[in-house]
Amino acid sequence: MKRFLRSLLLAAPLAAPLAFILAGPGLTAPPPSPAGLTNAPQGWSPAERVAWYTATQGSRLIPLAWLRALEQPNGTALFLDPDHIQKFRYLPNPTAGFTTMACATDKTLPLDKTLPLGFTVDCQSDKPLSNTKLRWKTGQTDREPWVGLNCSACHTNDITFGATTIRVDGAPTLADFQGMTEALELAMRQTASNKEKFDRFAGKLFAGTKSTPDDAKMLAASMKLWNDWYAKLAVLNDPGDLRYGFGRLDAIGHIFNKVSLIATPDNIDNQIANPADAPVSYPFLWNVPQLNKVEWNGSAPNIDANDLRAGALVRNTGEVIGVFADITITPKAGRFEGYVSSINLPHLVGMETRLTKLRPPSWPSIFPPIDKALADAGRGLFKRDCASCHTIPSAPGSLTEKFTVNLQPAINAVGGQHPVGTDMWMACNAIMANANSGRFQGNLVTFLSWSDTIPATADSFTLTGNAAVGALLGRKAQLATNAITGIFGFAKDLPLPGSVPMAAGLDKKQARAQACRDYQEADSANPKMVYKGRPLQGIWATAPYMHNGSVANLWELLLPPAQRMKEFYLGTREFDPALVGFKSDKATLGNEFRFRTQDDAGVTIEGNSNAGHDYGNARLTEPQRRALVEYMKTL
Repeated sequence: MKRFLRSLLLAAPLAAPLAFILAGPGLTAPPPSPAGLTNAPQGWSPAERVAWYTATQGSRLIPLAWLRALEQPNGTALFLDPDHIQKFRYLPNPTAGFTTMACATDKTLPLDKTLPLGFTVDCQSDKPLSNTKLRWKTGQTDREPWVGLNCSACHTNDITFGATTIRVDGAPTLADFQGMTEALELAMRQTASNKEKFDRFAGKLFAGTKSTPDDAKMLAASMKLWNDWYAKLAVLNDPGDLRYGFGRLDAIGHIFNKVSLIATPDNIDNQIANPADAPVSYPFLWNVPQLNKVEWNGSAPNIDANDLRAGALVRNTGEVIGVFADITITPKAGRFEGYVSSINLPHLVGMETRLTKLRPPSWPSIFPPIDKALADAGRGLFKRDCASCHTIPSAPGSLTEKFTVNLQPAINAVGGQHPVGTDMWMACNAIMANANSGRFQGNLVTFLSWSDTIPATADSFTLTGNAAVGALLGRKAQLATNAITGIFGFAKDLPLPGSVPMAAGLDKKQARAQACRDYQEADSANPKMVYKGRPLQGIWATAPYMHNGSVANLWELLLPPAQRMKEFYLGTREFDPALVGFKSDKATLGNEFRFRTQDDAGVTIEGNSNAGHDYGNARLTEPQRRALVEYMKTL
């Protein structure tokens, strides 16, 4: 399958049947957001919000000029046409208060409002970089602007009720990342292989310049390099038939496979592919700086180092590596040497610092008012049934209170703990993923130890941690001494090579599932495959629910799993304040993605299970469920 997909992706001209990836969900855009857009009061100034939407993290997906000139797949309209972008549910940039966008240098450019919110521009020198060091025109400088994504693209959402749309910063997006990147890659392949498309593309790029025939050849060669790189990444990420849909992404899988690619960029046929087939909801970001662990499986420690969150810095660097950073792994890198990358360290620190000021959104006044008596009844039920995992803040509204997340085993009860019992795949994949180390082999695991080096095959957590710390050390001139101490502390907490079993060749999901169960049972007193319970402040604004987005609203979450909907529809931003979630019926305009927990034969779709999170749900009466939902509106 891997070799077949690779040959298909690299084929030119492109086979017409590949158009099927655009024939499904997302073809009909919902109506544009009403004019009454208002920002939820969350503690940010307008300037802080501007920086959140526009600051580059060093992500470099595609040259800005290319994206502006690119046509949609199977057509001549521009890729950045607002109606096309809206199909993937990325938000438009605000029209007021935004005049410039920052690049990796202090240089600014006029804000291109055709770029979706969170699609940022990076203008750093590409002289030390590798796969984004492309040349396609005479006189091109080393600071050609590139477009990438930052945190806000995935962690900002609009919620509509009546004629008003509320912008919630830090909320999970409804974006279809899988559909967008597939469409972009398809558009690029078609442009490279179709003469008419290529000529129109080149005409836009070279308009007003003294281009030569050599420029067209340079452009074609650069496009081939771009297409080949993303074809390799698609082979490693291949999730089979699983569609993420709106509001989900297998971020860990994509990060791990990007690290696998940079480990062996010239030899992916012998690399271990870890299918990115465990999509999860984008987590909400308010309160993140207050948690001791982040990620759905609690795999990333949040370490304080003299008020600089070094753990968060490593985690965010790993995120940028996965989402289009340019990084080159140096074989046999020396102690403290690090790796050359495009990450923008000052902006990463700035975005994490900004999050310390972000407050959870309160239940909006435009919604039906909360029934205080019912919410009071729900408060007692929450303390009885939920607070042991989902801490109730002792100082409501405080942004400094610290929380220890509760970790619950994903597969079965061990050590007397109750299992989460929901879909296991995110937790399983994170434990089982590994890769051929390639350029990492022989490098120091933590950049601190004299003796622990990376073997020929290593778990993906180790490789990702090494890449992230190495990228930060590559910017050591920007690192303060106290940050370096914290970074090394984080690195030493990562699993060492060999701490998880190697899963090479386990291509079938059943084999991987059994390997995960065997691994957990071998150390049943120390669960590794877990999901976290965190404080639920602002939970009303984060639908759909469960770590994998398999439950449409809070009311459904409180039902016994067998009574939950086996399918529902996604895509609208219209909110249902009674059930607390987006409207999930097929008739609502914009609901084009059919989320299914089972296939036509009634078999659970692995990655989409809505089972679990059942802590005696059947004993709750309907009035008790309503009381719990009403209370959770107050959090």
